[in-house]
Amino acid sequence: MGASSPPPSFEIRFRYIEATGDEQRRLTERLGLHELAGRASAVDREAVGLRHTDCLSSPDGDTLPLLVIEESATTGMYGPWHGARSKLWQALCAVGYTYKPRGEGGSYGYGKAGMIRGSATRTVLAYTCFEARPDDAGVTRRLLGMTYWGRHDIGEASYAGWARFGSQREGPDGRHVGASIEPFENEAADRVAAALGLDVRNPAEPEQFGTTFLLVEPTVGEHDLVKAIERNRRPALEDIDGFNAVVEGYEGRHIPRPRTDAVLRSFIDAYEVATVPQNDDGTPERRRYDLSNGATALGSLGLLADQDGWSWPKQTGTQDDQGIDHRNLVALVRKPRMVVEYLILPPKRNTGPPYVRGAFVADDSINEALQDTEPMGHDAWQTASPDGVIGAEQAGVAKEVIDAVGAKVRKFRRGLKPPERPPEDIRLEFIDSLMRRILRGTGPGRTGPTPDTRPVRIGVNDGLEEVGADRVRLRGRSTFSLSEHFEGEEAPARITIRYRLVEDERIGSDVALRVAPPDGFDRVGDDGSVFEGTLCREAVSFGFVSDPYSADWTGRLFADVDLQEPAEP
Repeated sequence: MGASSPPPSFEIRFRYIEATGDEQRRLTERLGLHELAGRASAVDREAVGLRHTDCLSSPDGDTLPLLVIEESATTGMYGPWHGARSKLWQALCAVGYTYKPRGEGGSYGYGKAGMIRGSATRTVLAYTCFEARPDDAGVTRRLLGMTYWGRHDIGEASYAGWARFGSQREGPDGRHVGASIEPFENEAADRVAAALGLDVRNPAEPEQFGTTFLLVEPTVGEHDLVKAIERNRRPALEDIDGFNAVVEGYEGRHIPRPRTDAVLRSFIDAYEVATVPQNDDGTPERRRYDLSNGATALGSLGLLADQDGWSWPKQTGTQDDQGIDHRNLVALVRKPRMVVEYLILPPKRNTGPPYVRGAFVADDSINEALQDTEPMGHDAWQTASPDGVIGAEQAGVAKEVIDAVGAKVRKFRRGLKPPERPPEDIRLEFIDSLMRRILRGTGPGRTGPTPDTRPVRIGVNDGLEEVGADRVRLRGRSTFSLSEHFEGEEAPARITIRYRLVEDERIGSDVALRVAPPDGFDRVGDDGSVFEGTLCREAVSFGFVSDPYSADWTGRLFADVDLQEPAEP
């Protein structure tokens, strides 16, 4: 027996086509676009999901834009044409159907919702080739088209909005009914595919197993498509031997290369940290965490920072010109090596630097549960199910993952320290100020820094302490006294002590602060942060502790003194 042949490489090719002349007229008729155009003119376009204008507005126009998506060396959409047993039916005809074989990828993984949005007319056709199977005797190819519009009325008649393009069979009364339209099979499928300009597939050659999709009037341009492939199929592009993706557009041939994108390259590095054993060299900028809930492995998380770049953009002087705002971002990845979402942590607000990026790769044991929580667009792991579609157990798994990832991101960020400023940068402000005075000719040549002549001295000794897994609080003391620059031995004073969060590098909301004033100082006002008393040269001390708050946030303590005029005798 000779050596076995290597498995065929998986390829997916996107071809943009503009049919013109006789080809445009032939395809318009073959796809029934005149009939759709008549229907579109009689309905509320927005209500059924159409744009204001598309090729149905003028079906006899000069061109008909098409997008052909061809995959090869996959399983094809096999299964007898009996509901859930058929992958083709699941992909094109199922409504609210969530079952998928464990870890399944290929054509079924593209998602019907994405296909629908990809066509301006909401028309998708699939021609699939697969290995012969005992439960589907004699069938190896099928072709079916679907148009997905919303429910609508025309006159007295009401329509569901979904229409099939296939082999139309007669019902018992001799009439053609929609439910009787089934896919073209085998040679009939090949003939229709050829008539539509699609390459015919040979079931005798395993490398030709797979599916060809035809989208009428694509809504996504070739350059945006390349970016989408790089961002959402990045692990597959990087990690699957023999995986090839090609976009053949109007402006030429494009090969998605995520490593050429500076932002995506950081997520590729994080993915490698998560999936490749790492040497612990003590650097705080790269960390791998194996996550679990105690009984079940959840997956691996790789996190990284760029201490001289995007982690500290203000301190390092870098600018955000990479298309992504400064955020903590983690790519959520599951089988078949697809990025489901770039998760923002925390989800609603920016906490300021340091910023980190990462990749979470789900364990195979929870892949199906996570997949069941995804909406039609496959763009999130939902942690709750208000409509009851998602099971509580699956949503609970998703919540455990998101919570565990968030906790590790917080821990990783707390271990990062801002980069040290070079000595020349520290001196720069003084030199700039000195040069400004010289150029303005102000002063007789005063070259030293302006001495501190403030009438009070303020000292602060504080620190953060952890409260639980992901919360902290501030605890410390602040001292106040008159300095040698104050004339007199005492003065009435109003002291304010507040602790406020920093939001987007601006001062935000207050954190409740419990302050213990010394004898002789009384609390005034309603917010509990202002105290009045007599300040002397001997320092007085105020103790304080804040309420617990999320460790994601950065806080800033404000301690101020306002000396008052003495009361007249």
